[in-house]
Amino acid sequence: METLAVKTEEQKKALVDQLRRTPIVQLACERTSVGRSTYYKWRAHDKVFARAAEKALEAGRFFVNDLAESKIIRMIQDDNLTAIIFWLKHNHPKYAVTARHIHEYEAITERPSVEEMNVWAHEFARVQAKKFPRMESVDEMRDRIEEELEEAEREAPERKRIEAFEEDSEEE
Repeated sequence: METLAVKTEEQKKALVDQLRRTPIVQLACERTSVGRSTYYKWRAHDKVFARAAEKALEAGRFFVNDLAESKIIRMIQDDNLTAIIFWLKHNHPKYAVTARHIHEYEAITERPSVEEMNVWAHEFARVQAKKFPRMESVDEMRDRIEEELEEAEREAPERKRIEAFEEDSEEE
């Protein structure tokens, strides 16, 4: 039974390692001779394995993304127009694809227009402004804080004890 547990643990480690290199579950399972259903059972019952597998998949995706970006950049350097268009569409807001649906009297896009954003921002600011009291000037705030501190000092129990000690020393 112990040898089976050791072998299972080795398979899990090999699978996690493979997921780092190839972030596709089917390929990683095939390369480590582990069935997909076994992989998903392990994920469901072994939280440590599930966490390690998820981190390995994420690391693998980063690796593949870096690889793909380097290939696209190389193609851009080789004046490949398709690569240039792809890069600009996905990395530059001026060239981003926006879906436009035209109805009877209005044009709707997936992104709000600048005017809509301004209206929303002003409405949001108006609603938020109602939640806050009128702002004080710096001088008003400083005066209010000083008054509160003086009052707190007068009302503090320690202050009354000090005054009581001072009165006792004067009487002697």
